[in-house]
Amino acid sequence: MEVVRTVIRREPWEIEPRLRELGLSREGLLEARDVAIHDSGNATPFHAANAAGTFSYHGGTWALRNRFVGPDWVVDRADSVEAIKNIKLRVKVAFSNVDAACTPLVPKPRTKKGAGAERAMGPSLFDELPQYAPRQAGDWQFFYLMVDMDGAAELTRPVVRGGTFTSAIERNYLSRGKGDDVDKLLVNPDDSPIDFEPQIARK
Repeated sequence: MEVVRTVIRREPWEIEPRLRELGLSREGLLEARDVAIHDSGNATPFHAANAAGTFSYHGGTWALRNRFVGPDWVVDRADSVEAIKNIKLRVKVAFSNVDAACTPLVPKPRTKKGAGAERAMGPSLFDELPQYAPRQAGDWQFFYLMVDMDGAAELTRPVVRGGTFTSAIERNYLSRGKGDDVDKLLVNPDDSPIDFEPQIARK
């Protein structure tokens, strides 16, 4: 049974050249991550239980398009999967909230993926094995910008089976989240509380 071993890139010196090959940038992908995390914070106790994830998904998808759509990238909605695509490079990118990114285990989506996502990956030639992925038969490379609740993010080419990510052909670690770069990227000094002395006037 022929399979391919998952390629995992952890260091900037090996990730940056790969992103350039894909027509992407780490800065742009992390901007999309930041918007997604920011928008998830708009959920309140009065919103539906899945509001934080929904807001994050919509914000991340919007930010991917806002940052990259232009001469090389266009909006793509094939198979009912919201993504961007580069026709020349045959690359697609979509956004996904995941349970944990940049860990030894393949991230799992926080919501089940539909049949369209499985079709978008392209047909596989073999069943998957632990730490390996089936060789893909399609000519498109389909990546997800995967972001977890702590801000860890990776650009990964997964295999979708049964509504989840079962293995990965390629993983590129962009940020490990808290303690890495998320704090400085998300904190806006203008949002800090303003100290003032209350003025009490008698009528």
